Amino acid sequence: MKKIPRRDRLKIYGDLLAVLYEEAKTEKISSSLLQVKANVPFDRLKIYISELSDLGLIENEASLKLTEKGKEYIREYKKVLAFIQRMGIKYR
Repeated sequence: MKKIPRRDRLKIYGDLLAVLYEEAKTEKISSSLLQVKANVPFDRLKIYISELSDLGLIENEASLKLTEKGKEYIREYKKVLAFIQRMGIKYR
């Protein structure tokens, strides 16, 4: 069995928002699909969804959707990851 490296909260938030961004460009996405794509246990996913919603990064209705603030977050997050990579730093 392949061991998956642990992710910090910033990486998990980035992964969740990236999945929402890629999968739901025009539509909303269900939490179960988000769970599978982001590889997060469902009990922790509920906590992360609540936190992201409180931060105003997602809309948490019947299904999930990125807000404009969430889209801005993912754009900036990708810039940070690119910078880290250019510096030769490994980030899981």
